[in-house]
Amino acid sequence: MASIKHKIRTNQALQVLQRSTDGSSIVDACQDVGIARSTFYYFVATHPDAIASYQAMEMVSTLEQLSIILENKLRILEQVIQDALSDKTTPRQRLAIIKYITDRNDELIEKLELVRQSDPKDIEEILSGPKLVLGQSRFSSSESAASSR
Repeated sequence: MASIKHKIRTNQALQVLQRSTDGSSIVDACQDVGIARSTFYYFVATHPDAIASYQAMEMVSTLEQLSIILENKLRILEQVIQDALSDKTTPRQRLAIIKYITDRNDELIEKLELVRQSDPKDIEEILSGPKLVLGQSRFSSSESAASSR
């Protein structure tokens, strides 16, 4: 059974992922959620199954939203046309409804295309965070010994 702390960290990491898919950077998303960036990257490295299940849920959610819009688009369009024949709504409101439906439809289709085209290695590289590169200090003992001679 997972501890409460583990459940909280899982929830926070998934919130960071959600915010990052909505356009925030990982750094900003971590700050918004209240989790250290290093903690998020540690979670991603040690719990790839949670990340995979999140990505699957995101895909299913996007597909469901798209199917709902497509199923109701004709019905909504018919309603807008009926309203156009009455004085219920202004032409500006009708156009705003159609524009919103069309934009949301296009956005979801684009999101699906990006998911289909993305390479799992690219996603893994983005989520794994920065790599630590060992360097040599300017003040290392080997240099100071060589310069004193």
